[in-house]
Amino acid sequence: MIPATIRRLALPVSRISGVQRLFRLRSRGPTVLFYHGVEEKIVDPEIQWVHTLLGVFERQIAFLRRQREVISLDDLYECLVSGKRLEPRHIVLTFDDGYKNNLGIVAPLLQSWNLPFTIFVSTRHISERRRFPWYFIRVAMLYAEKRQIHFESIQKSFDLSTHEKRVTAARSIIATAKKAPLNLTENLAKECMDQLAPERWAELNARFMSEEPMDWDDVRRTQSMGATIASHCHDHCILHSKQSEQEVYRQLNESKAAIEKKAADCKYFAYPNGTADDISGVAYAAVKSAQFRMAFTTVRGEITPDCDCLVAPRIFALPDYEEFCYLVNRSSRQNEIYRTTRWQWQSKVSADQPMVLANSEGETS
Repeated sequence: MIPATIRRLALPVSRISGVQRLFRLRSRGPTVLFYHGVEEKIVDPEIQWVHTLLGVFERQIAFLRRQREVISLDDLYECLVSGKRLEPRHIVLTFDDGYKNNLGIVAPLLQSWNLPFTIFVSTRHISERRRFPWYFIRVAMLYAEKRQIHFESIQKSFDLSTHEKRVTAARSIIATAKKAPLNLTENLAKECMDQLAPERWAELNARFMSEEPMDWDDVRRTQSMGATIASHCHDHCILHSKQSEQEVYRQLNESKAAIEKKAADCKYFAYPNGTADDISGVAYAAVKSAQFRMAFTTVRGEITPDCDCLVAPRIFALPDYEEFCYLVNRSSRQNEIYRTTRWQWQSKVSADQPMVLANSEGETS
């Protein structure tokens, strides 16, 4: 592995010299990028870790405008179904969850550049202006005055005597919550909320306004500024095998219905968390039943002619400019990750919930 200091020097050199452009010759199709939020200032990176600094975001978009062509999800889908050549220079911009800064910061910038984008919203959080469970877990672990906390819902205690132990506790609880059924995730969030007084929560919520979701008026405003509004479940429910079939279908149907009632046609979906282990055979079948045109994972890869539209790859837009440029230019290297993951999905799906994934053919880089 290249030492970090050497890598920091090598990345801009390889970009400026044109070496990274050579990597792009091996690309096989468009790249779908995903962000969450964009903020002018990060107060606490342990709380606001999903948000990209505005200055970095502006540089990234400037890079894409110079080097690539940003297209909409509708354009991407039409290329796939019509059999048109999938252009490696094409980029699709997506944003997960539906944070309020998507309206305040992201939409005005992208509108000024006439760039289309998609926001995958969790409809319960939009309807109730309710923050996500991970926020309550992080804040409680990092800002509670207690030196130790016991959680009844998982029968575990956590040492909060140092900052490092608080960070470790938060990450451990979030990892547990993401693998749990929805009701346990909600119980963990509630136990975390109980660790701080209401007035303390009000103070911290004001400090971390970046974590505030949009409401439906905000969603419609982003739509008028060029956003496609799509589904990210109702409760940001992670659709792994621990969720019941009834819950999975409820998440998709309620989310799709809410978007179509409050905004516009809901044609696209992104799996919350979206790794290979976060998508069950039931989830795949439910997405297909809901008649989404495309559904996106967080498994890295390019959109190639043989990708499965209902478990399509995306690439996380790294919050470091040089790492971002390098990843985008070397996106073809991620195709093997996606191909391998698709075979993992095929092997784990039960016989009574078959997941029909297209076979991957041809060489990948």
